[in-house]
Parts: sequence; C-alpha cells; structure tokens
Amino acid sequence: MLRLVLEDVTLLRGEQITLHVRLRGGADKTLVLPLPQTSWQNWTTSSPVLAAIDELLNHHTYREVAAILNERGLRSGKGRTFTGRYISRIQRNHSLKTRYDRLRETGMLTAQEMAQALGVATTTIKIWRVHGLLRGHAYNDKGDYLYDPPGEHAPKKAQGLKLSRRSLNDQILPGRTKEVQYEA
Repeated sequence: MLRLVLEDVTLLRGEQITLHVRLRGGADKTLVLPLPQTSWQNWTTSSPVLAAIDELLNHHTYREVAAILNERGLRSGKGRTFTGRYISRIQRNHSLKTRYDRLRETGMLTAQEMAQALGVATTTIKIWRVHGLLRGHAYNDKGDYLYDPPGEHAPKKAQGLKLSRRSLNDQILPGRTKEVQYEA
C-alpha cells in the first residue's frame, strides 16, 4: 500500500519558478528555482569568449582570430572549434565592429585612396606592399588590405631602380636629370 505524503503542490512561473509544497502533517515548504534555459541559450558563446573576439579583431582577421581561440583551448557555445566563418557570424550577430571599420577609424586608406594620394595605379600599391615599400593591414581573409597614410617618406615611382634595392625607410631619390657622361 502506497501512501502519499504530499497534500498540495502549487507551481508559479514568473521571473523564476516558485514551488509551494504542503505536506499531510500540516508542514509546508517553499522552493524558488531559476527558469531553465532554452536550447539556444545553452549554445550561446560565453561572454569571456565574446570579449576575446572583440579584442582580437583589433589586430587579426576572422581566420586568425579563430586560430588563436582554438590555440587557447576555447570552444564555441556548442563545444566546437572556431572557424573564420563562425567568427564572422558571431561578429555580425553580436554587433561587434568589423575589422575593416576598426582600421578605417584609425585613418587607414584603401588601395584606391592610397593610389590617388601617391599618383600611381592600385596595382602599383599592391606591388609596393608585397615588396615592403608600403605597410598594409589585412582586413579580411581574402587578401584585401588597408594602408597606413603616406607620410613624409612615402615611396615614389623610381623607374629603373629594382624594387629589391628599395625599402620602406629609403630616402626618395631626386628626379633624374638629362645628364650625359663624358670621358676625355
């Protein structure tokens, strides 16, 4: 024979779950429990990981951020490793600034703007970056860059001088004159 000890149970759901239990002997007990999380809340990326992503986007592309987080042993809300695409989605869903916007706020120029400032073609800007004459900062994983504004020692066209002999810190050569060498 089974005897129930409970007389009455009242369940209230609001900001939290309140459970009123009345026992047969007249005693009563009140329990307060937090609301259970929905599945999407269980899968949400944690706040410390979001803060790390926000900080890393100042200096790294999505793929680089993912690699750094994976090296640190951090995982997504679902317990998976990070990818560049996943970091991009987190950035968008949590309204974090894009790497492009962060670099533009510091005064970085696009290849088109840099080419216009230096009076050369955009392909020249890209070649000069590859050879170290300009400092570029990748803003995505597709090889697109923003550039430091041209300073006092900005590179100029130097036809006839190999790029391998020029560097970012070289002084600009004066314009060539029409000189003729004469030996007597």
